[in-house]
Amino acid sequence: MKNKAILLLAVITLLASCATRTDNWNQYLGPDRNATISGTEILRSWSDKGPRELWSFPLGEGYGGAAIFGNEVFVLDRKKGEADIMRCISLKTGKEIWSYTYEAVGEIPFPGSRAVPTVDENHIWSVGPHGDFYCFSRETRKPLWNHNLLEDFNRVLTTWGVSQSPVIFEDLVIVVPHGQTAGVAAYEKTTGELVWKSRPLSGHPTHVSPTLASFGGINQVIVISPFDRQDSTLTHEVAAFDARTGRELWKYNGLKSFLTITPALVIDDKRVMLTDCSYDKGYNPVSIMLEILKPGEEFEVRELFFTEEAGCKMHPAIYYEEHLYLNHNGNPNQMMCLNMEGEVVWEKRSAPGFEMGAMILVDGLILNQNGKNGDIHLIEPSPEGYKELGKASFFSSDKTQAWAPPAFSKGKLIIRDMEKMVCIDLTQLAR
Repeated sequence: MKNKAILLLAVITLLASCATRTDNWNQYLGPDRNATISGTEILRSWSDKGPRELWSFPLGEGYGGAAIFGNEVFVLDRKKGEADIMRCISLKTGKEIWSYTYEAVGEIPFPGSRAVPTVDENHIWSVGPHGDFYCFSRETRKPLWNHNLLEDFNRVLTTWGVSQSPVIFEDLVIVVPHGQTAGVAAYEKTTGELVWKSRPLSGHPTHVSPTLASFGGINQVIVISPFDRQDSTLTHEVAAFDARTGRELWKYNGLKSFLTITPALVIDDKRVMLTDCSYDKGYNPVSIMLEILKPGEEFEVRELFFTEEAGCKMHPAIYYEEHLYLNHNGNPNQMMCLNMEGEVVWEKRSAPGFEMGAMILVDGLILNQNGKNGDIHLIEPSPEGYKELGKASFFSSDKTQAWAPPAFSKGKLIIRDMEKMVCIDLTQLAR
């Protein structure tokens, strides 16, 4: 009887873990918005030819990464100067299943889409570079509702456009319009009705997507607002709002960035990491670890470390086994490992530098993409040093600029440059 009870407990535990596991990279930075996924085994070393390329799909210029749900890949594409295009592509074959085009006239420097759709069983939410916020039905393949964040919240189209990847909290979809009438906005996700909006943020509009966290037992959304070098009335802040009501919970004013792109990285129920490469009056890197406590009615923010030795301008760090891994965008551009006190454990000083590339953690291994040429490097995360297990090239165009975040599901990696999107099978070697 004792052995049967133990076996039953093991089965229940296994079923519970399977029930919470997801293979869907359904949003920016994956299922938990931390560029990490587990539950799928991949090759732990590569031959000289690298892993097998399954398919490629032509795209217009842009920086918008993919989301994956089930066997479908979603990406917001763009017809330069004219329109945004939501594309649904088969994960298995690379063939387009459907697309929807809506007018979005005009263009900005660094053209094209620059955000990742958010997807669930029935819907797709996306924000285009001109502020067009759409909810699509996966069943009808048409919009259910749409808003324009510039018009709704009195915001002008800034030089680099709008870059927002929506986040879902219960029945809400949350974005950061960063307008003069509201900083953060939450909509009922199926009807598009505005549920709450926060106060305006203190800085100028930028490109930081919202991050969900739970500190002090309260679900909250963390946003970042940079200062303006030409306008002293626009000041920097990192702020958190109650995800259900929009009530302000805490803020921090120590990041001092003027062009923030990298979102906050939640470490656990007390810690959050900030990193950037646009610090104060120069482009010096900076990384900060905050502890968020709630000893009474109010939150307290404590700085655990502040370092100018490491920082990433575009993508968050990877947290793995009490160490942080990031692409340092100082001089030189190199991958780094930090301990949880913010000390540099090692840096990869020889080639390659990874430029503005992103990394994700899959099956305990790091996939790091060179932002300049698109090469993928398979790396074993270890405080002992840089341990490369393979390298592969999938782009050859002189237009390659691979700044979009990768996506991963069911053993398959999705990456893109300025001309195409590529699907790679990380469970098979190329022949």
